[in-house]
Amino acid sequence: IVTMVAGLWSAPALADDAAKAKTLCAYDPAGKSGDFFRLLGDYALEAGKWGVTIELKAYTDEETAAKDYEAGQCDAVAATGVRLQRFNNFPSTLEAIGGLTSYGELKQMVNAFSKYESAAAKLRKGEHETVGIIPAGAVYLFVRDRNINSVQALAGKRIATMDYDKAAPYMVNKMGAIVVPADLGSIGPKFNNGDVDVCYMSGVGYGPFELNRGIANNGGVIKAPLAQATFQVMVRHASFPAEFSKQSRDYWAANFDKALAAVKKADAQIPSSKWIDISPDTLVGWDSLFQDVRVELKAKGAYSGSMLSTMKKVRCAKDKTRAECADSRE
Repeated sequence: IVTMVAGLWSAPALADDAAKAKTLCAYDPAGKSGDFFRLLGDYALEAGKWGVTIELKAYTDEETAAKDYEAGQCDAVAATGVRLQRFNNFPSTLEAIGGLTSYGELKQMVNAFSKYESAAAKLRKGEHETVGIIPAGAVYLFVRDRNINSVQALAGKRIATMDYDKAAPYMVNKMGAIVVPADLGSIGPKFNNGDVDVCYMSGVGYGPFELNRGIANNGGVIKAPLAQATFQVMVRHASFPAEFSKQSRDYWAANFDKALAAVKKADAQIPSSKWIDISPDTLVGWDSLFQDVRVELKAKGAYSGSMLSTMKKVRCAKDKTRAECADSRE
């Protein structure tokens, strides 16, 4: 664990408990050398201008970061939305399958949380509050066999599944595939060694998890985003000044494009020859399946109905011809 101290106190009167440095446990698959960790370093420096000193602790194991936060060893944590769904499923539902179809739609949501207090209020649940949402890349299916390019072809295939995500096992089972439990630390080895036929990951994980090895022979990446992955910054709001949450969300909204540049750089590392195009009819079928899954998981409490409804409005504002725009299921 590497500690980096950023920010300075300028007011001696604040030399009490409130002035103590706040610890942010930060997950990055590449550790302290990762793009995400560097972005958090810039964030910590900016927080110093708000009168908040932040110490970053780098983690390459996401669950350890989340557990340390849960155990009170950190005042804040930065991890994927799905990893933090245990604290509040409203912001984690941003990563719902088929929920947001583009980086532009995600940016629209992030800006809304910065601009509208009514929306931001839902990011707080109990002692926890999400104060930053950062793009982590569109999620794609990585396959060891290019012939796995439809829902029918996924039937019976072994899929590395993040079983701590309430939605993932449900989706895999619905496709008739086989759940092979995994987390971010084990997906790469399982896929690359052939223990599974398929995994899902954003382009950000392509390099750190060496997924090039798994698709090296006859594999590839299906060029149809399943969801939008996010890194999220969550804090115990009582440990921070009252205005910090708003300042933080404004910062990440203003720096969305900067973070997105790192995501697009990672996407570009995937060789063009490895992308697999699928037919428009297949895409329509996936869209319908994804909606069924979202509706069913909302009923099970895995997804936030409020967030699903908002994301549907964003999708339909972009494309009113979508079949879902004529119904009221979300």
